[in-house]
Amino acid sequence: MQEPKDRTARKERRAIFVSYRRSDSAPWAGRLAADLRKYVGKERVYLDIDSNLPARDYVVVLEQALFASRVVIAVLGPQWSNTLNDQGQRRLDDSSDLVRVELETALRSGIALIPVLVGGATMPPAHELPSSLHTLARLQAVRLADEDWAYDFGRLLETLERHAVLPASVADAVPPSETTLLTTKRYERTLQASRRRAFDALTGAVELLRYPIVEMSPEAAMVTFNARRGGVVSAEVVDADPGYSTVVLKLPSVKMRAVAGVSVALAMVTNGVSLAAGPALLAWQRRFAVGFFDNVEGVLQGRGVGEDSSLLPGIHAWRNRRREV
Repeated sequence: MQEPKDRTARKERRAIFVSYRRSDSAPWAGRLAADLRKYVGKERVYLDIDSNLPARDYVVVLEQALFASRVVIAVLGPQWSNTLNDQGQRRLDDSSDLVRVELETALRSGIALIPVLVGGATMPPAHELPSSLHTLARLQAVRLADEDWAYDFGRLLETLERHAVLPASVADAVPPSETTLLTTKRYERTLQASRRRAFDALTGAVELLRYPIVEMSPEAAMVTFNARRGGVVSAEVVDADPGYSTVVLKLPSVKMRAVAGVSVALAMVTNGVSLAAGPALLAWQRRFAVGFFDNVEGVLQGRGVGEDSSLLPGIHAWRNRRREV
């Protein structure tokens, strides 16, 4: 499959291309595409069964859709690598197999490729794949379990956002050619606890610190709260190694390039004081994240919470003294 000479679509990648085998994972692929369309918009998700128009060359349409995509999602079911053709040969061993060609093209062209495991499937080892797909075995996969679909789908959305696939409302409001000053700062800490216990500790810390809760979803193990000086913050618990869970904290932030530009512009007026704005912001964010994780661990271990790291040093103790009085 050759990349089209016209790169217009390539410059405006907004779509998700869903690659799958109908005999292996059609129901999951259909459900996934429907959920993705609610998130990014119907026209931004390509699924062959309902995206192809009549009286058009299927391969040409597939080719155009693939090169117009920002991300290719490879839906891998239990029989993805072992599906046979009419001659009893493994489809994956056929160099003209469309699923194989789709993934080879994504890898060769630098299009982000995300394996999604459904139906209890596991990642195929490299020795079971054609040499052109060995890289697939090394990619980080996302699991989509039927019994935990909402939570797993949320993790997939996070992965897509890291590849600049935004919700429809955001993508429409901020065209790819425009820039925004806002971003999200992400911090993580892994704890020795099940997802349920870690989430209980997370919400316990939020409540003990008296952070106003904006939204809570036990099913997705996520809570959004107002961290006072930090603004609205979201935190969630995701699976890590067996017996461990990772708490992910997302803080609203300003892009450091924008902060640096303003700081330099004001340097003369402020006698250089503005140059400390960027480092100070990063230092506060790190301090808040570390302090918050410490408090979550404290609740997990039965010690309760300590200092409110969203406040300036000393303010937490002053507020506690006032409460005691």
